[in-house]
Amino acid sequence: MPSASTQDAILAATEQLLRERRLSELSVADIIAAAGISRTSFYAYFGSKTAVVAECLRRVTGQVAVAVEPFLTEWEDGPEAAIRASLERWVQVCTVHGALMRTVSEEWPHDEQLRALWPEILAGFAAGTARVIVSARASGQAPPGADPDALAACLMWGYERVLHLALVGEARGLADPAQIVEPLAQLMVGSIFGRPTPATGPSCPRR
Repeated sequence: MPSASTQDAILAATEQLLRERRLSELSVADIIAAAGISRTSFYAYFGSKTAVVAECLRRVTGQVAVAVEPFLTEWEDGPEAAIRASLERWVQVCTVHGALMRTVSEEWPHDEQLRALWPEILAGFAAGTARVIVSARASGQAPPGADPDALAACLMWGYERVLHLALVGEARGLADPAQIVEPLAQLMVGSIFGRPTPATGPSCPRR
């Protein structure tokens, strides 16, 4: 009977191979060889290489959800600090899984399974962001502005593109994922709260 360790081996092997080649250049046979398993064991868990990528993405999404908790929960040191902390942790997770995230960003428009999964994941994060916007406006911390759902969706999809460009490293000014934290923090604070955010410092007092 297949074991969880077999599934983990498949996922780890796939992520490693994606650091070396594009998904289009990768075969199920390559994954099987890298994982050191049988063909039967592979198909006991996954029907295709894209199904493996989708499961990798689900697991990383769980890590991202934990990473962005400071923004979505209580702002002990103010929203600016919470936003920066969440973005720093998000970038760290995505950098560790950079090859996977680059692959998903490139392949989701062309693959039926990823096309169903990736927009749904981003929609979930956008919904959480929209709730924050509504709450911040209701409490008087943020001014009125664009429709919260539309604003949140623009932020999430914009972040997705910026992250992809930073992971690929071919766009001027976006050669290093670590360099996108401060600009994105400034963008989010300005978009939601209508004010600039300091470029440095661990926190900002609540206004």
